[in-house]
Amino acid sequence: MRTQDICLIRHLPFFADISPDQLPVLMESALLQSVQAGAQLFNQGDIPDFLYILLAGKVELFAISADGRESVIEIILPVDSLILAAVLLDTPYLMGARVLEPARILMLPAKRLRCEITQRPKLALTMLASMAHQFRSMVKQVKDLKLRSGTQRLAAYLLRLYRSSGEQITLPVSKKILAGRLNMSPENLSRAFVTLRDYGVSVKGNAIFLSDVARLEEYGLPDVLIDDAEPS
Repeated sequence: MRTQDICLIRHLPFFADISPDQLPVLMESALLQSVQAGAQLFNQGDIPDFLYILLAGKVELFAISADGRESVIEIILPVDSLILAAVLLDTPYLMGARVLEPARILMLPAKRLRCEITQRPKLALTMLASMAHQFRSMVKQVKDLKLRSGTQRLAAYLLRLYRSSGEQITLPVSKKILAGRLNMSPENLSRAFVTLRDYGVSVKGNAIFLSDVARLEEYGLPDVLIDDAEPS
């Protein structure tokens, strides 16, 4: 890897606690790739060859049932790793990964990473913190699915976007992908948007307008233990 690439990676939160002399060793045989939208990074059931770290773009994690049905499990945003647990345990991926928009991805060889972790406690702690973050995110997603109706999940999702975007929201993914992420069919998602008209939600393409946030909150029941972002 080029020296300038290592300098860029050194400032990523993922490597904040790794000493300057340790990073070049870890980056030996690493790849920094530009990946086009639609590219599949790996399939569920594959054994990890790399730890993928998303630096820019969006990646969806998805699962496929025995009868071929596909469901979106999570949307990964930078900077984050993809299914770190499978890499550390050297076990099959439980999900596949597909690039949603042009991405920059750092690929660390899995065997080298596991070897370095056994020798470098700070690196092990960094990996442990990342995996804990991913675990907590998945628990929040399960709570969202179990404790809310589909329309409430949509309302809570829009409120999360509102906190960072204001009254006019632009959906960061297509409605088809959003439906999968909320465990809804596209038809049920459309019906949910219709229901939310009574709570001040209007839709124009991927643009969403919220005119009565207080009423939407009464319906969506925002919960800090589900909706608040994890500290980085």
